[in-house]
Amino acid sequence: MLHREMKISRATSAKRLAFTLVELLVVIAIIGILVALLLPAVQAAREAARRAQCMANIKNVALAVLNYESARKEFPAAISQETPITNLGVNVTYDSTWLIDTLPYLESQAVYDLINPAQNIPGGTLAQTTAANYTNIQARSSEIAVLKCPSDPNNAVPFSSNTLGSDWARGNYAGNIGPGETYNWAGSTSQSPGAILSNGANGTTAGSPNPMWKGTSTNVNWPTNVKGVFGPNSTVTIAKVSDGTSKTMMIGEVRAGVAVGDPRGVWALPYAGSSTLAGHGSGGDANGPNNCFPQGSADDMSSTLLDSSFACSAALLDECMTCTKQSDAYGFSQAAPRSLHPAGVTVAMVDGSVKFLSDDIETTGFFGRCCAAWDHMIMISDGEFRPATAGR
Repeated sequence: MLHREMKISRATSAKRLAFTLVELLVVIAIIGILVALLLPAVQAAREAARRAQCMANIKNVALAVLNYESARKEFPAAISQETPITNLGVNVTYDSTWLIDTLPYLESQAVYDLINPAQNIPGGTLAQTTAANYTNIQARSSEIAVLKCPSDPNNAVPFSSNTLGSDWARGNYAGNIGPGETYNWAGSTSQSPGAILSNGANGTTAGSPNPMWKGTSTNVNWPTNVKGVFGPNSTVTIAKVSDGTSKTMMIGEVRAGVAVGDPRGVWALPYAGSSTLAGHGSGGDANGPNNCFPQGSADDMSSTLLDSSFACSAALLDECMTCTKQSDAYGFSQAAPRSLHPAGVTVAMVDGSVKFLSDDIETTGFFGRCCAAWDHMIMISDGEFRPATAGR
């Protein structure tokens, strides 16, 4: 009898060691719920770390610009174009940019030394180039870690196009030209509101800042000048930042193009959206950070310079990367700051401090005119025109 009871007890114990299917499913469901609850927290922690690194990078770039200013007593020009040209919207050749001039202060002297100052920055591939400009292509193809924000996965894919050539390295930091558009409209009868660099229309000299940049415009919708920190073929001194160095934006984020043929976020290209911000104030389509206007507005691009495979399609609205292909003279005239951080962008001020600005910052003045809080942040207010000096 005792032996039989022991057998029954063992059988019952063995039976209790097994899980039923229902119990197993309940455990799996609980684990799934815990993972679902923890995953957003893990992702948020990772993004916080990426944003912190992004802020550290943009601060290093800002400090490099300030070191340049300390050495030369002026900020670098957004773009240096010594040769007068008749159509700035489609011309890829240029002598230097603000980031190229800053390379020695970014511990990138080796990349800077590759650039041949006797040659313009060329398009084309390494296979197409000549001995004279071979090193220039090597330079603009160089990956520079401090110029990339880790929150943007697209900066790992170089930019390439049929016209501009292949293997342009990406970057995520752009110099603030101001609320004025980069290029003046060809054939127009008056200076376009906010335009900075004339293409020879309206009796102005090709390659020279127009009246809006010089501070002599009489446009009723805008103050007499719309200068940012970096000017096309022109520079300003830190003393002219009269709004205060801690209140004026020097550098903002841009996103790398979502396609290989999208030229946004390219550190060696001087265009708006590539390594500069322009036309991003009141009254423009690219007004304010992470502007998501429908297709046909927002960032302007040159239809001639874009790769034929890249289209400014409505699908880019979902990415908040809207753009429009303009005719040659309108190309690359405006672009807004953009990032993949939730609800804002990282910017560096003229004093070297770094801020995270909300997408909700006030960007439109009374009846669409200047000036809202955003406009005041991206203008230096009273800077006077100074011809750019050679960056080398």
